Amino acid sequence: MPTQNNSTPEARSLRELSTSTKFDTSTHKVMELFYVPALARSVTYDRGVGFFTSGWMRMAAAGLAGLAENGGKARIIASPKLEPGDVAALAEGSDAIRDEALRATLQRSLDELEGALETETLAAIAWMVADGILEFRVATPANALDGDFHDKFGIFSDATGNAVAFHGSPNDSAHAFRNYESVSAFYSWVDEREAQRVAAETRRFELLWENADPNVRIYDMPEAIRRNLIEFRDRTPRPYQAQKTKPQDSRWRHQKQALARFLEERNGVLEMATGTGKTRTAVNIMNELFERNVAKTAIVAAAGTDLLDQWYAVLAAEGRPVYRAFERYHEAQGYLNDAEGSVLLTSRTNLGAVLPRLAKRLTANGLIVCDEVHGMGAPAMVRDLPGQIKPFGWRLGLSATPEREYDADGNTFIEEEIGPTIFKFGLEKAIRRGILCEFDYLELEYEFSAVDKDAVRQAIRRYHARARMADAPPIESLYQEIARIRKLSREKLPPFAALIAERPEILERSLIFVETAEYGLEVQDTLMRAGIDYHTYYAGDDRANLGRFARGELSCLITCHRISEGIDIRSVGAIVLFASAKAQLETVQRLGRCLRVDPNDPGKRALVVDFIRTDDVGHDDVGGEASADIGRRDWFRALSAVTREE
Repeated sequence: MPTQNNSTPEARSLRELSTSTKFDTSTHKVMELFYVPALARSVTYDRGVGFFTSGWMRMAAAGLAGLAENGGKARIIASPKLEPGDVAALAEGSDAIRDEALRATLQRSLDELEGALETETLAAIAWMVADGILEFRVATPANALDGDFHDKFGIFSDATGNAVAFHGSPNDSAHAFRNYESVSAFYSWVDEREAQRVAAETRRFELLWENADPNVRIYDMPEAIRRNLIEFRDRTPRPYQAQKTKPQDSRWRHQKQALARFLEERNGVLEMATGTGKTRTAVNIMNELFERNVAKTAIVAAAGTDLLDQWYAVLAAEGRPVYRAFERYHEAQGYLNDAEGSVLLTSRTNLGAVLPRLAKRLTANGLIVCDEVHGMGAPAMVRDLPGQIKPFGWRLGLSATPEREYDADGNTFIEEEIGPTIFKFGLEKAIRRGILCEFDYLELEYEFSAVDKDAVRQAIRRYHARARMADAPPIESLYQEIARIRKLSREKLPPFAALIAERPEILERSLIFVETAEYGLEVQDTLMRAGIDYHTYYAGDDRANLGRFARGELSCLITCHRISEGIDIRSVGAIVLFASAKAQLETVQRLGRCLRVDPNDPGKRALVVDFIRTDDVGHDDVGGEASADIGRRDWFRALSAVTREE
């Protein structure tokens, strides 16, 4: 530490200053009338500034000496555009904090500070950094911002809590005071409005200093140098034309907006349409948290081997260790032994075994990502995981449709453990922006057969018989049974057969969704009679079929639920919905399979083939199942009318 004076000067107050609201370089000597006297009366000086040079400190020497004599400290955040000599001085001071021998060579007495700043400015700066009088950090815009850190504001505060905030055009450089510049000042003791302005600037600085602003990254000087972030300012023009950076595709700006929103909230659900980059956004969030050193570890939970394999391909490319705990991979213990700086990719069902064993300090400073977050509300999750997810410092849910139909308990669990929906980017916006392709909607009408209607009546009778018992089932069980009858109606097959006989080309690159493999056999018979080449992809089928379909080796795939969620196959041109739920969750997921833009087919326009029941709608519409077709039809019609605007 520097040699201290024998006597401590009486504390001086910022209230001694003039309360002028504006200073400018034309009519005022801003340094002499504002900066220097305010510094001399302060114990803290917090400054955010676009450009900083040591020349400013030379001019403010008397005030900075007063700040040091008061036992004070200056904290400066600036852009990384610095003079080479200033970088060397700041780096030397930072090194001296950890190097006692180097620190000893820099020590001076406080009495020498003003003179040293005026005559040996760079040495004095290194000394101030080494002794903790000056702390300097570098700011770079991120996420929603891609320019420079260019703000200019600051806050002085004295030993008794008075504060002065200012905002204005001068940078911290000698050159700035040769320009026409101005500063507006606000005084905490004048009135409530002024006090609020001072408090707002104080909060803003602290948010930046703590690296908590979602659109600005903050680095200390050694880290900025290590990352090669410093840009030396040139005094002469470039002898060549600077290379222009490639403009970013603005269609995907919602991903940065989602990232910024999550960093503000720290937990919650991103409700983003399938195909709009939920996975990429989540990985960007993960990288940002690791980059800021506010997350020490991460866990990604999803369901289904295909989706988990897809996640692994993305995570493995990021360059940090990724452990897997799903299907044939049993690497959870390896992750627990090496969790800091690593990622665990796991099926949802394994969370109960892993989360209690993760060190609490890592949980508190960890990120958990729950993909297709609606699945986290399943009864087994609600039963086994209460209180296990909430301790994570950062909790992220992803889904195109986070709401669970007929499941208040599941929805409550998701909101309590992970958080509410904090960002939405739906299908209509995605189509208008050109992220998803436009599509045509083809509705095939059918009527219930006598067998179907009798099955509905039988279901109603069984429900009412059980409803009189002590363990009566919920009404939702009846709705689900009637929905299943609708999904399995064989009356959909004749209009489908007529369609493909007339237009077999619509099944090129298509997915056909059925409720059961048994119903799929009926569809297969129809396809074989029409000479359509197809394969199936059910739970017991070879997973290689999905890869062959993705590569274009298979034309038509019949499936149940297995590829409703998450799988990215951009060449899918059509979906056929033999099975569609009343709730939009499943429909939106399946629609997302065909709306992805295909780089190999820039003119792609997708097709949705749907089945609409037209008889007795409203007459036997228990639970709204019959009118569900009409509601879905109206939704599809409106969405298919949306056109690309960007």
